Amino acid sequence: MSGNIKINFSKREYSLLLIILFISLLQFSYFVSQNSVASYYDEIRYFEIGKNILSNGLFNIADDLRTYLYPLLISIFYIFTDGQSVTVKIIFSVFQYVIYVITIAMIAKASYKYHSNKIVYFTVFALGMLNPYLIQSTTLFLTDVLATCLLIISLLYLLTSDLNKFTNGIVVSSLLYCAVLIRPSSAIFMLLFFLIGLYRFIYVKDFKPAKFTFVGLLLLLVFLPQLYMNITKFNHFTPLIHLNLLEQQSVWATQHLKYSTVVIDGEHPALRYITPWAMDSNISMMKLMSTNFIVFLAVFVSHIFGVIDWGYVDTYIRDLSVSSRIFPSILLYTQWFIIGLGILWIKLHRKWTFMTISLLFSAIGYTLFIATTAIESRFGYPIYLILLLFSGFGVQYILENIKNKKKTLYIFSSLLVFICISFYFSYFIDMQTGRISWFD
Repeated sequence: MSGNIKINFSKREYSLLLIILFISLLQFSYFVSQNSVASYYDEIRYFEIGKNILSNGLFNIADDLRTYLYPLLISIFYIFTDGQSVTVKIIFSVFQYVIYVITIAMIAKASYKYHSNKIVYFTVFALGMLNPYLIQSTTLFLTDVLATCLLIISLLYLLTSDLNKFTNGIVVSSLLYCAVLIRPSSAIFMLLFFLIGLYRFIYVKDFKPAKFTFVGLLLLLVFLPQLYMNITKFNHFTPLIHLNLLEQQSVWATQHLKYSTVVIDGEHPALRYITPWAMDSNISMMKLMSTNFIVFLAVFVSHIFGVIDWGYVDTYIRDLSVSSRIFPSILLYTQWFIIGLGILWIKLHRKWTFMTISLLFSAIGYTLFIATTAIESRFGYPIYLILLLFSGFGVQYILENIKNKKKTLYIFSSLLVFICISFYFSYFIDMQTGRISWFD
C-alpha cells in the first residue's frame, strides 16, 4: 500500500498537462478579478477576525460562530501585504488555489497508482482542474475549499501511505485537525477516519497503531487555543465553536431545501428554498423522522440532491437568470454521471480495494450527515473531491464500450435522461424560492 510511483509522460502528454493548467489558470484569474474587488458577509467577518488577531493577539479574539485557524491564516498573509483587503484576498486566493492544484494532482496520481492507465489520470486531472465551481471557491474568504483539500490529502495519506512512518501519521492527523479547525462540520470525518483506520489495522493488517495513535493524540494540542478562548470568553468547555449550530441547523433543515446568498442590488441577500410540505415550524430533522417519515424522506432526499446540484457558479450569486447556470450545470451533471459509471466499472471488474471502498464509505458517510442540516451547494465539495478518483474509470468504461453501438447508445441515452431528471429536480427546488424564474 505504501511506496511512491513515478509517471513517465511523453512531450505530448506534458503539453496536454500544461494546456489544462493554463485553462485552469485563466479561470482562476477571471474569478480573482471578479471576487477580489469586494467581500461579503462571512468573508468580511473572517477578514476582521484576522486583523483582530494581529491587533490584540490570538487568545483575545471572541467569536461564537467561527474557529480560529482560518482567520489566523489570513492574518499571516496580511503581514506580507499593504493591509488592503483586495491585496490580502488576491494573495490568499493564490495560496488556496495552489493547495487545490496539489490536491487534484494527488487524486490523479492515486488513480494512476490504483490502475496504471494514463486516460484515467488525465480524466481525473482535467475534470478537477477545470471545475469552475471549485476554482471560483478558491478566490473567496470562505473555508469550504481549503478545508476540503486538507481533508482529501489527509484521507489519501490514511489510505495509501505507510502509517508505520512517523511523518505520515503527522500528515494524516495534522491535516485532519486543521480541516476541522477551519470548518467545524468536518468533525464528522474524525469518526469516519477512525473507522477506516480501525478497519485497516484489523483487516488489512499493514501497520502497528502505537505510533499513529500517539501522534494523533499528541496533535490534539492544536485544539487548545480554541478550547482556551471558549472557556475564557464564553465559559464553555468545547474545542470547536461556542454556539450549538448543529442543533439550529437541524431545525433550519426542515424549513429549507437549500439556501444561498445573493449580492444583487435591490435583491434581499437571503435566497431561501422553502420546504413546500406542511410541518411544525420548530421541528428538528430527527423529530420529523419519527413523526412524519414520508416528509422527512422528501426533505432528506432534496438535501442530498442539493449538495450535488451546485446551480450558479458564484457562491455569492450575482445573476439569478437561469441561463447563466445551464451550461455549468450540464457539465456538473455529466461529471456526476461519469463518476457513477466509474463506480459501475469497478463493480463489474471486481476491483474493489481498501482504497476504493473507503472513498465510497467516506462520501456516503459525509452525505448522510450533511443532509440532516440546512445545506448550501458548497457543502457538496467534499463529496465531489472524494469521488473524483472514480471519474477516470467512468471514461474507461465508456472507451471499453464505445465500439458496441447498443451499449454506446444506452450510455448516452442514460446520460441524457440523467441530465433531464436533474434539471427537473433543480427546477422544482428553485421554484420554492419564489424568486427564480426558469421560463421568463
